[in-house]
Amino acid sequence: MAMVTTRIDDETKSEAEAVANEIGINLSTAISVFLRQFIANQGFPFEVVVPGKTRNKPIVNVQELDEAVKRAIINTSGSGASPIFTYLDPETNKLRTIKKE
Repeated sequence: MAMVTTRIDDETKSEAEAVANEIGINLSTAISVFLRQFIANQGFPFEVVVPGKTRNKPIVNVQELDEAVKRAIINTSGSGASPIFTYLDPETNKLRTIKKE
């Protein structure tokens, strides 16, 4: 079994041990869990961003987009053209649906 040695400040170690103890594991197990998740995710198992920077949030809800695409490809009239058209409004960054009457 390999050993990993790292330096961290006393307060961070103490706080991490307290959390691990509440979960019912020791700090070594917590670090092993992190490393296994690091491997499984091929990187950090959480977002790593510059502190204080705002992140761009998705402008479209993926579920809404999926539903809009499904509605757009359903052809209820048999004419070959969908009676529903959904697009992203560039002014509001929201999906808009137009139904052909």
